[in-house]
Amino acid sequence: MKIDFNKKFTNFNGEILKDSQSQKELSLKDVCVEALMVVDQKEEIGGEEKVKRYNLALDIYNGKKENLSSEEIVLLKELIGRYFSTIVVGQALKMLEND
Repeated sequence: MKIDFNKKFTNFNGEILKDSQSQKELSLKDVCVEALMVVDQKEEIGGEEKVKRYNLALDIYNGKKENLSSEEIVLLKELIGRYFSTIVVGQALKMLEND
């Protein structure tokens, strides 16, 4: 499925959300890359899975990945749902479904 990773997140007033650290506008690309790179001490994953996540994050970051497999979308939804706030999760899941 083709995904627009440049989509921005907004608050309920329509103002674009900003990254709390860098203060740059928060995009789906930023959220997906961060979700893929999180190291969760509660989740034990092997090296192969880490490499898979790294490669996907790198492709998204560099703009080389527009079309995602259903497996990649499921992974991103799961990770974003686990690590981000409700306002980001609500919008990200719709973006990943092309709504």
